[in-house]
Amino acid sequence: MMREATGKASTVEEAIEKALRELNARREQCEIEVLETPKKSLFGLLSREASVRVILREEAPVSVPEAGAAPQAPAAESVSVSAAVEPVEENENCQKLESAKGYLLEILAAMGLDGVSIKVQEHADGAVLTFEGEGIAVLIGHHGETLDALQYLVALTCNRIDGEYYRITLDCGNYREKREATLKALASRIAAKVKKTGRSQLLEPMNPYERRIIHAVVSEIEGVTSKSKGEEPNRRVVILSEHPAKPYSKGGRDYGHGRKPSAPRKRERTMEEILKSDLDKSDFARKEESAELYSKLEL
Repeated sequence: MMREATGKASTVEEAIEKALRELNARREQCEIEVLETPKKSLFGLLSREASVRVILREEAPVSVPEAGAAPQAPAAESVSVSAAVEPVEENENCQKLESAKGYLLEILAAMGLDGVSIKVQEHADGAVLTFEGEGIAVLIGHHGETLDALQYLVALTCNRIDGEYYRITLDCGNYREKREATLKALASRIAAKVKKTGRSQLLEPMNPYERRIIHAVVSEIEGVTSKSKGEEPNRRVVILSEHPAKPYSKGGRDYGHGRKPSAPRKRERTMEEILKSDLDKSDFARKEESAELYSKLEL
């Protein structure tokens, strides 16, 4: 009669060992079936345990360890079984990585960039793919817009394969590091200006990653704060002073330092206005004035 046991643990290997201990059997005596692989949540916490079924073959005698005896080490065949069972997630990640590389190579070929190679650096939940070679500047675009668009498309392509989300980051000639340093310097410079003048400054549209860099730098500077406004893809960062400047008065700046402004001078008439006023007088009035003047003369 066949015997079987089910084991659950945080990893596939631990689940297998748990089931083997329940059957008092060695790995080479059993058939192992992986029911579920472990899965992590968005924040890296374990949301699903690994589950396996271990079946003890009929012809295999049950090995009962003697009291006080040390547990036997797994036989050599166990390595091959473990290699076939445990790296289920790793195989999925490998498939996603190969899918991402293949997609990018097709794009490079379509763009005529045959001399560009892709360097891969893997980490826990994703990989960084860096373009190297001649003519890679065209892959960056204005402020990295082309590189970000390629990164978005590659992530969509590779994550069509079942499994946990695999994060793909594209870089080109160490552009990401240089861009980050530029943004940090920009944030420091604008924050200092806002702190000095008390007037807010609106930066150019940025993607969420670049906005986070600006916010992180501003948060470490006293007297200023920052927030995002607008809708994607034109969402911007605004850097504001915690002590904003007072608005100008309606009468303009007070250059007299509290003194009352002097009365405005009366505007002098122009020559055209003087001549026009003289021409408005009638000929009769001028003759009458002259007659009165000369009537006083006695000959």
